[in-house]
Amino acid sequence: MVNVHTRQDAIINGSGTVVSGKYDEVRISGSGRILGEIICQEVKVSGSAKFNGKVETDYFNCSGSAKCLSEVDAKKISVSGSASIDGKVTGGDVNVSGSFRTKSDLNVKSINVSGSMKTLGLVKAEVITVKGSLSTEKGSECEVFTAKGHLSMNGLLNAENVKITHSGFSYVPEIGGETIEISRFDDSNLFSRIFTRIFNSRINFKADVIEGSAVKIDYTTASVVRGDAVTIGPKCKIDLVEYNEDVQIHPSAKVKEVKKLEQ
Repeated sequence: MVNVHTRQDAIINGSGTVVSGKYDEVRISGSGRILGEIICQEVKVSGSAKFNGKVETDYFNCSGSAKCLSEVDAKKISVSGSASIDGKVTGGDVNVSGSFRTKSDLNVKSINVSGSMKTLGLVKAEVITVKGSLSTEKGSECEVFTAKGHLSMNGLLNAENVKITHSGFSYVPEIGGETIEISRFDDSNLFSRIFTRIFNSRINFKADVIEGSAVKIDYTTASVVRGDAVTIGPKCKIDLVEYNEDVQIHPSAKVKEVKKLEQ
C-alpha cells in the first residue's frame, strides 16, 4: 500500500507502486515498484525497489536492494546495500560500501568504493578512491586515482596521478598518467603476512603498458614501462623499459630490455 502524506511524498511501508511524477521524498522500506520517471529531492530504499523509469534526485540512498532499469542522475549516491543500474549514471559523489553494479557509463564528480563496484561501461570522475574492489569493462578516466584493494579493468586507466597499493592479483591492461606509483600492500603486520602467504603466487600487479612522466613500481609484471624517470622496484618482471632521463632497476627485478628514448 502506498501512503501519500503530501502530494510530493511517496512512502511504501508494505507492498505497492509509485506512479511517475515529482516528489519531495520517495521512501521504500517494504517492496515497491516505481512505474515511470520520477524527479525528487531524495530516494531512500531500505527494502526492495524496482525503478522502471529515469530517476532524477538530489540524494539516492540504498541500504536495501534497488534495481534501476533506466538512467540515474543524482547529486549524491550512497549504496550500503545492493544496487544495480542499467542506464547511464550522472551526477556528483558516489559512495559504495555495499555492492554496486552498472551496465552503462558513469560520469560523476567522485567515486569512493569501500565495498564492491562493477560496471560494464566507462567510468569518468574527478577523483576515484578504491579501498575494496573495482571492476570496469571500459576503463576509467579521472584526475586522481588511488586504490588499495582489487582492480580488474578491460580498458585504459587514464589519470594525472595514479597510486595503487595491491594485495593479491589485480590487472589493468594500460595505465597512463603524469605520476604513477604501484606498490605491494605493506606486510609488516601479522594479518598482512598471513594474507601474503596465502596469495603468495599471485601477489604481482599485472599490466600490459604503463606510461607516465614519473613511474615507480614494484611487485609488478608488465610488457612495457615507459617514462621520463622510471624506477623498477623489487620483484618486477618487465619485458621492455623505455626512458627519457633516468632509470633505476632493483637487483631482484627481471627486465629483458632497457632502451633510452631519443630526445
